[in-house]
Amino acid sequence: ISQQLCTRCGICAGVCPAKAIEFDQQNFPVLSGRCTSCGFCGECCPGADVNLPALAQELSDKEDTRSPLGHIESAYVAHAADTQTRRAGTSGGLITALLLFLLSAGQIDGAIVVEADPERQHLTRGILATSPAAISNAAQSKYCVTPSMAALRDIRIRKGRFAVAALPCQVHGLRKLAHVDPKLSGKIAVILGLCCSCTMSGEAWQEALRAAGIQREDVASFEFRGGGWPGGMFVRKKDGTTVPLHPNEAYGTVVNAMFRLFGPERCRLCVDGTSALADLSFGDFWAFDYADEFSRMERCTQVFQRTAKGRDILQSAEQAGAVVLYSLPAAKISARTLAMIRGKRSRAAIQMAKRRQLGLPNPDYHAAIQEPGLNDRLKNLPADLFDLLRKNAALRSGILKILFSPLITPLHKLRMRVFVRHHNR
Repeated sequence: ISQQLCTRCGICAGVCPAKAIEFDQQNFPVLSGRCTSCGFCGECCPGADVNLPALAQELSDKEDTRSPLGHIESAYVAHAADTQTRRAGTSGGLITALLLFLLSAGQIDGAIVVEADPERQHLTRGILATSPAAISNAAQSKYCVTPSMAALRDIRIRKGRFAVAALPCQVHGLRKLAHVDPKLSGKIAVILGLCCSCTMSGEAWQEALRAAGIQREDVASFEFRGGGWPGGMFVRKKDGTTVPLHPNEAYGTVVNAMFRLFGPERCRLCVDGTSALADLSFGDFWAFDYADEFSRMERCTQVFQRTAKGRDILQSAEQAGAVVLYSLPAAKISARTLAMIRGKRSRAAIQMAKRRQLGLPNPDYHAAIQEPGLNDRLKNLPADLFDLLRKNAALRSGILKILFSPLITPLHKLRMRVFVRHHNR
């Protein structure tokens, strides 16, 4: 598989029976042992080939391929019932709450989640969490390329049933796994998918620390979205001080700029922003976008229930008092979420068109990818500018210093007035 198409999801290492695959410093897979030519890695890989229509049909015969969100049986605004779990999460703490409930109810024996790397707090790693403490420790979003599906090899050698929290590309690989290794796939009790606009390569956070004037060895912990809703990037230093890298209200502008500067090439070719093949999908719920009763539902999670398995889990967790659910009518699904997925598809179409012209490979989704129109290209002009900037380390450093300076507040207000208004037309 070309590195240009590698999602760095980790599933190739996770499914390898010989444990012959590890990762280099950039989290690309490398052969580290003796290959037995079983073919599992290539057949599960979501990088080059994902038959989205066929996989969607397997989940539901009601699949509407025209919907950018995929098949949704029910949508909810929700949050963890436990106040501490809710506050510890990025939005409503719902994934953590569901995993803790499933573990305590004996429905799972563990879950694949992502936690901060103990040795390098600004980076992340995937683990198989088998205790409530380990699950709680993995709360919050972490915008860092993480081959977390490598933890499937821990599931292979264990008895029991397990949950998996995964990004869209990882969900694609997990659905392909059912055709390749049914025994291993059969141990997965539920797939919890994350809404995802993009992620970032590991060097993003090393450069961010340098731009903020923080020594890596002084970092005790790094929060990608801490400090209250909607969250922000915080460094907790070993001397006990806490350093916010930017004002919380400017979070959207900062993270979107960093996505443009440090988003992996393969992320920019992805057409799935809501984990459409998961059992349940989770994303931020932006209460201030509403003018009715939903405007009061601050710090909540937007949930898309896609399968009967997902429905049963939500119902049993609600009945047990682990989560609080409010029905979200289809007409009320966040316009911001719709804009995100449409924007992601538009950017992917533009990038794939560019790559075709250059004779470079593209992922095959077995579905028509609409050619980008003039409006798509106009909306993506800022992204095109960042494409030029991201190639120069000095320019990247300069932009990061602006993002982490007082200048970001007026720039954020300008973006909210101009770019968001244009994007939502």
